[in-house]
Amino acid sequence: MIKLSGISKNYKIFSLKDISLEIQKGEYLVILGPSGSGKTLLLEIIASLEKPHKGSIEGVDNSKIGFIYQNLMLFPHLSVFDNIAYGLKMRGNKKMKVSETVVQTSKKLHIEHLLERNIKTLSGGEKQRVAIARAVVYKPELLLFDEPTAALDQNVKNEIQKLFRQIHRETGATVIHVTHDFNEALSVADKIAVIKNGAIVQFGTPEEIFNTPADSFVADFVGYRNVYSGKIEDNCFISGNIKIYVESKDRKKVYIAVKSEDTILSVEKIKSSARNSFHGEITDIEKKFNGYNIVVNAGFEICSTITSASFNNLELDIGKKVFITFKSSAVKVFCH
Repeated sequence: MIKLSGISKNYKIFSLKDISLEIQKGEYLVILGPSGSGKTLLLEIIASLEKPHKGSIEGVDNSKIGFIYQNLMLFPHLSVFDNIAYGLKMRGNKKMKVSETVVQTSKKLHIEHLLERNIKTLSGGEKQRVAIARAVVYKPELLLFDEPTAALDQNVKNEIQKLFRQIHRETGATVIHVTHDFNEALSVADKIAVIKNGAIVQFGTPEEIFNTPADSFVADFVGYRNVYSGKIEDNCFISGNIKIYVESKDRKKVYIAVKSEDTILSVEKIKSSARNSFHGEITDIEKKFNGYNIVVNAGFEICSTITSASFNNLELDIGKKVFITFKSSAVKVFCH
């Protein structure tokens, strides 16, 4: 187990604040947060590339770490073979052992045909596979990934994420992976730690983070499209002209969030036990991979996610009048 206790560090005008985490052996942890939140700095502290001003780390053997940086940091003057072999050579492995291990690793990553190539001639996805091979070739116990797919297009990104899952499954290594992409976190993580302004604001499984976000920041960051600030009186959230029924006690300052997937969009008002139903006009239509986000002005902006089949059946277009309906139990409530 890797244990971080009270990690704090002042770095220029930024600081990490009292970060404590426990990462179980063989676990895949994603540290999720926006740019500038401290993800990379925390990763560098774990790798002993930076020293914390306060706190301690237990369970990390610096000689058994594989690190993939966002910019990959491949050696441009070396071949693919020599890039992958670098860590083995530095550890004093014999030439024959180095060659056998590099070939075996490159075959697993489907880059054996690239071994004699110059790094400068590779595509982004090929470079990423070389960086992964270099990180895993000496079988580290801990893998650290710093925004590893940030520069890749979506198809290549999906391939690399699949490869990360495979490597984790086959090696049993502990993985700490930082990203700002919640969909990437969902695709690989056993646990997620959400970081904001240098502090961990929520830690849990992907399902816990998505279904019960700890606050409005987490809700907004993981994709809740409908987040509002106001107050609750008599089981009713009030903010300007917004009135939404909730299952919560009276509170003077709260945020609420409603997943766009938890709403029903219709062209006629539906008969339902749901207490929240709003009539408005479609102002925007966003195509998604497996459906649509429909943005409606109902006196306030609210978004509903629907399937492609529903979109076609309802014959939706900008300016069309629709209803958005959802239950009071679908509303998440957070204190300020």
